[in-house]
Amino acid sequence: MKTDTNSSDSEAQTNSGCTTAGCAHCGKSKSPYQCGVCNDALCKSCVQFMPDGAFQYLTIRPPEISHNWYCSVCFDNNVGTALATYEDIAARARTISVFDISQGKETRFIKRLEKPIVIPSGLDEFDITMRLAYIAAEKNCNALVDVNIKAVKVRDGSYQTTAYSGTGIPTIVDDRKLMKDRSLWTDPN
Repeated sequence: MKTDTNSSDSEAQTNSGCTTAGCAHCGKSKSPYQCGVCNDALCKSCVQFMPDGAFQYLTIRPPEISHNWYCSVCFDNNVGTALATYEDIAARARTISVFDISQGKETRFIKRLEKPIVIPSGLDEFDITMRLAYIAAEKNCNALVDVNIKAVKVRDGSYQTTAYSGTGIPTIVDDRKLMKDRSLWTDPN
């Protein structure tokens, strides 16, 4: 009989401990979240959620920014700095000049020194274009040339979707090398 009471006392001590059942920051007993980096138990008021749409144009996320929940210390150390860097590059990506593959006359004097970027899948044409532009902005380029976005219909029984993929070459464009006569952009035929 005494062994049963001792085992129930030890269970009560482990369940009431702050590290196993309570929030590591404020000590609340209900802590349904866990920090993705340091694995601390967190309550709803102490958890930092990953912002919606954060890092959406990154093709490969580092492991420290790929979690949904963070404590405030890990969020400031890992996500805060990475998010500021991401927003800076995304702002530059929005200003990148994009030239389609059919605009060969405008881009014929632009050197293509970088290897083509391949995005195997995306949500739509805008998503593919922004992912290509983000990678070009990471490489400190100001234009994308020979952008080719393909849409393929995918059927799964009676359900149909469209799968997008794209390629593009990041480059640095000098305004003097761009053709200014827009009458040549349209094909008279």
